[in-house]
Amino acid sequence: MMRPINFPERLDNFAIRPLQKDHCSFIARQLCTMEPWKSLGYSPASLENYLLTPDPCLNFRVIVDNVAFGEIYLGLMGVFALRTPWLFGACLELFAIFPHYQKQGMGKKLLATLEKSVCAAMGRNLWILVSAFNQTARNFYLHQGYIEVAQFDDLVTIGFQEVLLRKQLARNNS
Repeated sequence: MMRPINFPERLDNFAIRPLQKDHCSFIARQLCTMEPWKSLGYSPASLENYLLTPDPCLNFRVIVDNVAFGEIYLGLMGVFALRTPWLFGACLELFAIFPHYQKQGMGKKLLATLEKSVCAAMGRNLWILVSAFNQTARNFYLHQGYIEVAQFDDLVTIGFQEVLLRKQLARNNS
């Protein structure tokens, strides 16, 4: 039985908040400077449209600095989108920590939190799709225990390959 996914509001020096419409333009511009969106040729307009298009199966959240989040853009550290349900679990459709906040352990901590939230609510799998050329992201997920299970040509953009990764989540039966 699927239960709603609850995310903790605070994690050490950052918090998880619902995506607001006012965030979308800023986030889209940030994503266009990052991989894989940069190499795949996404425009700020296309990414903003993705962020703004209602989808009842897609749960967008922003990661914000606990201290600096007072103004709309100040303190935005990243964004994620979780698609549920998806193959006996969920699919992390978007996961981005903005460059200034990378290499500080936030991605690892956030991913572990998402895994616990998904496992508690709905299932045994967390799926992630990564562009094959994005070796940094692939290595990150492999180090977190994900396994590459399939590759797809031309799935997201013609001429590019995507890799599907899966992590089987261990239920805590205590």
